[in-house]
Formats: sequence, C-alpha cells, structure tokens
Amino acid sequence: MKTTLPGSRASAARLISAVFIAISAPQLAACAADPSSDAADPAELPVPGAVDVVRPLTLSERARVPEKEPGFVAAALGDHELVITHDGSMTPFAAGDVLGGTQGGGYLARVVSVRTIDATRVALATTPAPLTEFITEGHFHVHYDAREYARAIDDHVARARDLGVEDGEQIASAAEALKISSGASMKLLDLSSGSLPASCGVTAHGTAALDVTAELSPALDLEVHIGPKGKLNPVPELKQLRLVASGQLDVSARLQGTGTVTGSCSVDLLELAGGVPSLPLPALTFWVGPVPVVVTTDVVPRAKADLGLSFTAAEVEAVAQATAEIEAGVDYRNGTWSTIWEPSGSASGSAFIGAPGPITASGKVSAGAELRARLYGIVGPNVGVQAYARVTAETAPPYCAYDARVDGGVRAYAEAVAGVSVGPLDLTLKRLDLVDLELLRFDGPRASGPLRDAPECDAAP
Repeated sequence: MKTTLPGSRASAARLISAVFIAISAPQLAACAADPSSDAADPAELPVPGAVDVVRPLTLSERARVPEKEPGFVAAALGDHELVITHDGSMTPFAAGDVLGGTQGGGYLARVVSVRTIDATRVALATTPAPLTEFITEGHFHVHYDAREYARAIDDHVARARDLGVEDGEQIASAAEALKISSGASMKLLDLSSGSLPASCGVTAHGTAALDVTAELSPALDLEVHIGPKGKLNPVPELKQLRLVASGQLDVSARLQGTGTVTGSCSVDLLELAGGVPSLPLPALTFWVGPVPVVVTTDVVPRAKADLGLSFTAAEVEAVAQATAEIEAGVDYRNGTWSTIWEPSGSASGSAFIGAPGPITASGKVSAGAELRARLYGIVGPNVGVQAYARVTAETAPPYCAYDARVDGGVRAYAEAVAGVSVGPLDLTLKRLDLVDLELLRFDGPRASGPLRDAPECDAAP
C-alpha cells in the first residue's frame, strides 16, 4: 500500500554558490502539516514536492536524529564537523554514532570523535556516512515539479485573497519570492547583444553580436529502496536508487553581423555573459515517521556557441530556436546501473541577408545544465542535458538569393556513484562512469529570399 505524506521545508536551505532568495525567512518557513487536519492554514504557503512512502523507514541501531531528541537546541554544520547546542539533558554522543537531520540543508554523518566545548555545546568531528548505515530498511519516492509548485503557490494566494486572510499582501510577496526560487522558469542564460571576439573574424570593418536565452522548467523524481541482503543475511543494502530529471528546455539564439567578417570560432557563452552561477532548486525536506529525508539539487548551467562567418559589406541576421522535452536519469537496481533517456523536440528559425555576394553564416548555440541531486547532501547522480539550435544561411552564384536551414537537437549524459551496502569489513561502492546518451536531432524549416532587386536576377529561381 502506498501512502502519501506531507513534506516540510527545512528552516534553512544549503545553497551551493549564489543564493538569489533567502528561503529561510520566517514568513517562508513551513512546518510539517497534520494529515488529519481538514484544511490547511491559509496563511501557510505550500511546501515544495511530495514524498510517497512505499515501505516505512527503519533506522539502524547506531542511528540518531538529534533534532528529535529531548534537549536539542540547534545544529551547525562545518567542514567535517557538527556542533550541537543543547540544554544539558541530551544523551551523550559517541564515536560511531550515525547522525541525520534537516538543519543546514540536511546532513548524514558518522561521528569520529567528540569534543565538549562548554556545558551546552559539543563539537563532533564527522565523516560522510553511507545511507545504509543510517537506514536499514524502507522504500520511498520523492517528486518535485517546478511548474506544479508554481501553480500551487498561485492557487494558494488566490484562496487566501478570497478568504480575506490578514496580512494578504505579505503572503503574496512571500509567494512571489517562492515562485522565483521554485525554478518554474529557470533562466540558465540571458545574453543580450554579446559582442563576438576577434577570434571569430571580427575586425574594425565589421561587427557581429549574439543574443541567447536558455530556460529550463525542471521536474525531479528520486526513488530509494533499502533492505536486507537476504532472508538469512540482515546486512542492509541499497536495492534501488533511481533519479530522473525531466521537463522542458528552451534555447533561442539570434546572430547579427554587418560589414566584413571572416572567421570561425567556439565561444563560451557563460564567460561572454560575465559568468553565470549555479542555481539551487528548493530544498525538499520531509519527515517519514522519525526519519528525515532531505534532497538538495544544484543546477549548473552550460552554454557555448560554434560560429562560422564569411561576408563582405553585408548585413546578416539569423535566428534559431529549439524546444526539447526531456526525461533523463539513472536507475540502480539489482546490482546494475542503467540509464533513462526519452527526449523529443522541435526547431524553428529564419534568416535575412541584405547584400549580394558570396556569403555564409552559420551559428550553433548549445545550452543546458547539469543537475546535481543529492540525498542528505552526499548520495545522488549527476545528470546533464543540453539542447542546441543551429541555423545556416548561404548564397550561391549568381548571388540573387539566399538559402537557410534550421535544425536542433538534444543530448544528455549521466554519472553516479553510490555506497550500496556496509558489511562487517567495508563499504561496497557501485559506480556508473560518465555515459553519453544518444543525440536526438530534429529538423526545422528551410527558407530562402532575394538578395537584391536587379534586372539580371529576374530569371533566378
């Protein structure tokens, strides 16, 4: 039997790199909802994601969840150290304890040594712990869809407005902040009139610039199943670890050139845009009985352009767009890794050339992201997806018209490593080395147009 439990937001999210919103503000924090309540508090905003529990989770004998223990006050995460603040009544910690919790964006660590700071603080030297040292049995599925979450926020604000809830403006403001952090339309790149370098053949007699946008609307599904190795062998092992990144990836590019430009180049678009930081999705935090489940995801943008230009005293403009629906991921099951890859897409675009002569202009823009999803900050694969949009325009004698072709494509890759069991002697690791998933290519429209209005071109096709 599958049971759906409500999630709860961590009081502070561990955000690697730039944080563009403080989701730990008090008005954005949410506590675990009571599944028996008839209606949600209209002043409490929805929490991101959901967890389905297929089999309840069981903690190991050495597992501890400090924030659920009497006397706990706070936990502060450092570099291989966890500082616990308490009221003096907590059970002492010891080397070998395996700790899990939600504070600081989630942690899963084994205690190496214990140092008392004062009467209410203890510093624990730690090392990352395998999942199977913390949980001995259980099966759950975490789901997050950025667009669904954004719609849920809008619906909640509309209901609060209809009910005339106090502080409605503050709720609406907090909701808008949550929508920004939800990743419902995550701007991976927004480059406007990026001037191409001299390596692309640009001189004092010509100019070339590029506009590029790339947006991702992600969804994540993480499934974890842990159980004993066999009926007579109670050692816990990872039965299944499945992560799928899906959603829509849109890439749009506009190449403009004037004057005389001759050259070819490959350009790092993130560098051209002045650097783009990794973007965090909301931390997904749930309590499954006494066990915390914390999933954090960083989205690391990737973008480049491959260009080839050759024209003299001309004006050239080429536009290409690609939209890809993606489903990419990894599945560890029965001791074996497999990959998941189900893409589809479409491309569109146009071109314009405003002078006669031998002209070629080609531009291929690739953009996407690597999604690094982590359970407790340590367990999880990397899945990368990239879509490209390409347009090529050229002329041929007698240089009366031009032809343009547009196409697009999408590719992905995956890699993973996981500790799958802990025996009496050591940890067993299973690694999926980097796998490039098959490129899907899709054709866009072909176009043509006149280069000039001249009598000698009247007979040209």
